[in-house]
Amino acid sequence: MKRRSGKKKIVTMFVTSALIFSTAPSFIGLETSAYANQPGSIWVNENFDQITNGQLPSGWKLVQGKAAIQEGKLLLTSPSSASPARVIVPLGDEAGDYIFEADMTFVSAVEDTRWASLMYRIQSENYPYYQFAFRRGTTSLNGLEFAIRNANNQWVVPETNFYPEKFEFNKTYKLKVVTSKNRVQQFVNGKLVIDTDLANQWLNGDVGFQANGSIVQFDNVKVTAMSEVLPPIENGGAFIPKETETNIINPPTLIANSSAMNTSEAVSSVVLPVKMNENGQLLTNDKKLSEVLKSIKNKRIPIIKVEEEKLAEAIIEELNNTQTNDVHFVSSNPSILKDLRTNYPTARGGLIYNKNSMNKNDLEKFAQDIHKNKGKVAIISQKILTQEIVHYLHSRTISVWGIGADSDNSAHEMIHLGVDGIISNTPEYTTKALKDYPENTIIQRPIVAAHRGVPSLAPENTMAGYKLAYDLGADMIETDLKITKDGHIVIMHDNTVDRTTNGTGRVGDLTLEELRALDAGVKFSPEFKGEKVPTFKEFLQEFKEKEVVLLVELKDTGIEEQVIKEIEEANMVDQVVLQSFNLGSMTKINDLKPEIPIGYLFSTGVPETEAGKLKNAQKMLEYGTSQKVTINASYGSVYQELNTYVRQRGMLNMHWTFRDEGSFSDKLKEGMIGPITDYTQWLTDSPINLESPIKKINLKVGKTSTINAKAFVDYRVDKKENIKTELYINGNSDIVRLNGNTIEAIAPGTAQVFVKNTFTMLGKEWNVVAQPIEVNVTE
Repeated sequence: MKRRSGKKKIVTMFVTSALIFSTAPSFIGLETSAYANQPGSIWVNENFDQITNGQLPSGWKLVQGKAAIQEGKLLLTSPSSASPARVIVPLGDEAGDYIFEADMTFVSAVEDTRWASLMYRIQSENYPYYQFAFRRGTTSLNGLEFAIRNANNQWVVPETNFYPEKFEFNKTYKLKVVTSKNRVQQFVNGKLVIDTDLANQWLNGDVGFQANGSIVQFDNVKVTAMSEVLPPIENGGAFIPKETETNIINPPTLIANSSAMNTSEAVSSVVLPVKMNENGQLLTNDKKLSEVLKSIKNKRIPIIKVEEEKLAEAIIEELNNTQTNDVHFVSSNPSILKDLRTNYPTARGGLIYNKNSMNKNDLEKFAQDIHKNKGKVAIISQKILTQEIVHYLHSRTISVWGIGADSDNSAHEMIHLGVDGIISNTPEYTTKALKDYPENTIIQRPIVAAHRGVPSLAPENTMAGYKLAYDLGADMIETDLKITKDGHIVIMHDNTVDRTTNGTGRVGDLTLEELRALDAGVKFSPEFKGEKVPTFKEFLQEFKEKEVVLLVELKDTGIEEQVIKEIEEANMVDQVVLQSFNLGSMTKINDLKPEIPIGYLFSTGVPETEAGKLKNAQKMLEYGTSQKVTINASYGSVYQELNTYVRQRGMLNMHWTFRDEGSFSDKLKEGMIGPITDYTQWLTDSPINLESPIKKINLKVGKTSTINAKAFVDYRVDKKENIKTELYINGNSDIVRLNGNTIEAIAPGTAQVFVKNTFTMLGKEWNVVAQPIEVNVTE
């Protein structure tokens, strides 16, 4: 686009790094092309200290609304979204690749959706342009934007993100925009928040400031020539590390322990123990942490292990310098984990269990310590892990990473525990083991939440439905809470009682006595006539100390303190998970009782492109992590890349609401672990574990062994039976051959033979297998 001629020219000066701007705070030139390729050329450096109140720096232009210097700061005043304020700073015809920095402070805002921005590559002294917009409510999913004001003077917003904290009034934030050809990076306080390659319409232009429905201050404005070229975006840092191929549904992700950091195996992550040397450098395995982070970026996920106090500030500086956003913190010290997560809230967190045994009280305390200290992952040695421990933690939305798998047998044992990740010094054993399983093998038990009880078989949100859900083997029972006119917490989904009872009216307009007089079962079936609207206290007491977790959705706001009080009075903090569509409600719960796990309910569309799917997965995971909530999306919002992305990064989510067998089975095959369903009975008779009494066979070459391939199978309900199975071995083994239930030894070596049971669930066939029989063949 041809730029307007006849601008007022200001003498161009090349500024060295040693120059102080106390006498001439603003340097702006139109003819900057002579210095554009000189590293670090400073085009603007303005702190407004020498500008008279009510004025603007020389050459700066007010194009809309109200703006002026007040007490050493640029103040933009916009009373409403219909009356924005904009100031443009001219740079010159060739200025396109630059670093634009400024300090920004919100003085006021009409509402949290109102915003301010740094504009850049402004055309024709007005529009079109790009901008880095930041809402007052930066914690919303669109709190930050890469936005385009196009040639038609209309908004296009191709990229959005959030910031972990809401921008406070009268608090200063350091903002930065880096432009390089079509590449743009936007930063808040040194953290990369938006990374895009969509700035391809205009490659040069001026910079400026804007306020929309807000009053904002800007200070310490600096524009520097960008002499480096930003690397290709590579999906904006969102990636799925390559993993070993396996037939297991939702297999554990493989994590290299520090001693195996340079393994050639397909591991998703690597543990990096970090220490600080006497020179103040951060090291991992005697190498600079910064160098290691750069070497594995977009290849493997760094898991930073910290056991020394007071390293948070140095670690976070290293992460910002290397633009490492996709990272995990782990420690055996809860206070260290909390400190790291507090200071870098988009990084995930895991707590390492370092005792040699674990009883029920230990497990309960460990789970609460994880949540209280802002973690989502339990890291436990294989020698004390059991399937029961894994299930307990899963039911409380905690992922489990096991440490071990240091042999063929222990790798299979670890897989059969149902863990989400395997940390190993010898990942090659797990790599080999994962390839051995038959197609559609399901090992990790889905955490099934019975939605409002079992509304397909009993009236929703009634004690009859809840008891039936428990009898059908639900891992969790989901319910909804509202408050009555006289201040009692009751169970009801709708705002009114009209749909599910024989009464009418809003729940909040009725007393508890009036609600209890209604019939909550007769509309479903005469069989359930007389069912009452339950109170929350009644619901809690029914399942106290039973092997089930209560997944409780708050439908009203302002009831958080009372809900927590009733949970504490029932002594059931360890047995409740809370969720809501209102993130503020969950944030309040976290402040009141951080030991209780919480989830954020939402629904969104699925991006069409692979890059879009990964970027969305990254954004949602970081959002949930920063707010310390699981991301409990509707099933239509869930897709395979999202499941894989969050599994590799240690977050377990619940997804709602499954009423169709086809979509249910499809999502399970894509790696979903936490379904919320109206049809708990669909999984009641599905095996959750298979055990073979035969563990090892010794054979000589040419000999055979026929075994009775019976095994014990466990179900969700309290039922265990002996069933007939078949033998399975992966591919054509050079060591043994199978003929029905007969094993024939062919050549010396060791082979793994599985006992397999094929069953039908959700209209499709699945396999459950026991830990393999080790067959040792000798001459």
